[in-house]
Amino acid sequence: MAGEAQGADYRAADGQASFTHTVRLIPVRGNIAGVTASVELDPANLAATTGSVKVPVSGLKTGIGLRDTHAKGENALNAAKFPNATFALEKLTGGKLAEGQTLSTTATGKLTVKGTTKTISVPVKATLQGGKVNVSTQFKFNPYDYDVRYPGSSDSVTVDVSFTLIKG
Repeated sequence: MAGEAQGADYRAADGQASFTHTVRLIPVRGNIAGVTASVELDPANLAATTGSVKVPVSGLKTGIGLRDTHAKGENALNAAKFPNATFALEKLTGGKLAEGQTLSTTATGKLTVKGTTKTISVPVKATLQGGKVNVSTQFKFNPYDYDVRYPGSSDSVTVDVSFTLIKG
């Protein structure tokens, strides 16, 4: 229809991911820089949003080099063969982004880690500010569901991801 808002391409190139995972009863925290996203977004109609997020697990850092090497190894993330975890957005609950307001929504899509893909739903917060969209999520998943096996590790990892989408 004439006058309806249209979706536009938005990109993020400098996002961050962090995680907390218990290994042998010790909480291990890590960070991954360089999270990217490519999204087709209409702030007036979030339900029409599609896109993907890429987390370069090959850049994982926990503060201990040997632990990083083990985490990126073949039995754990196998980052040499699967350098990225990805999320392909299939559905975003509706609503509208209004300048300066934070909207809580739910993103459903396919998470791929170490070559294994599963459908998940995650909570998302999005804030429209000055034409940019700040996006963040925190969710948990079982790494064993994705064949990520690290000796002594727990069956739950908490992941935080944030990035800023810029039109263009």
